[in-house]
Amino acid sequence: MDVTPWKSFGASVRGPGHIAEGLPNQDAWMPFHRAWGDGVVVSDGVGSKPFSNFGSNAACLAVACAALACRVQADMSNAQIDRVFLFEKIKTHWLSIIGPLEPRDCSATCLFAVRIGDGLIHFGILGDGLAAAIKADGSVMSLSEDKAHGFSNITTALSPNVSPKDWHYFSLPEEECSAVLLCTDGVADDLDNVEGFVTGFVDGYRSLAALSASRHAREMLEKWPTPKHSDDKTLACLFREESTDV
Repeated sequence: MDVTPWKSFGASVRGPGHIAEGLPNQDAWMPFHRAWGDGVVVSDGVGSKPFSNFGSNAACLAVACAALACRVQADMSNAQIDRVFLFEKIKTHWLSIIGPLEPRDCSATCLFAVRIGDGLIHFGILGDGLAAAIKADGSVMSLSEDKAHGFSNITTALSPNVSPKDWHYFSLPEEECSAVLLCTDGVADDLDNVEGFVTGFVDGYRSLAALSASRHAREMLEKWPTPKHSDDKTLACLFREESTDV
């Protein structure tokens, strides 16, 4: 029997630029649902790096591995999840997974939302993109990289030198969170109304079966209404399953 009320779906498509050049999708996303927790991750490989597509997939795996390590560490110490420990474990696992490739050739952003046993949903962003949460009262909280003091085409990414202070973080009690939406910048940069998009997208797809929701999300991304935006596009949703009377 499935003991978790949390479900997920998502999609990732190559942008027009990569299709025209015959390049692979440099974005990646991954859900995980285990007895010890649930989560979703999205990652955008830095376009100038030769193995950024491998780096983005490695970032997704690294978050799942780090989340498990955090849960084990918290259980052993009977303590709350340590976000610094989580960030350091993500880096350690990412470096291990990409080996023997050079980290500088695999740079990738990392956005995640995880629930791992302490009653909270933990959100983290390294680099650009968007993490948003729909609260139980219908309001939306969102987090994105602040580029007001830097160049718009430069973003933080996983590397041997990244530190916990480079991450943006927030958390919500599980009971206050209805759904989570993560987007890479190929989606996030085109949003004029973040709250409207987040609520509309989640409400439109969460009642569907996961495969159907993912298929519809993919179709939406393939028909993205900003034709000159050449980036790959990825989004992932984690949501609390709504109970129904049978």
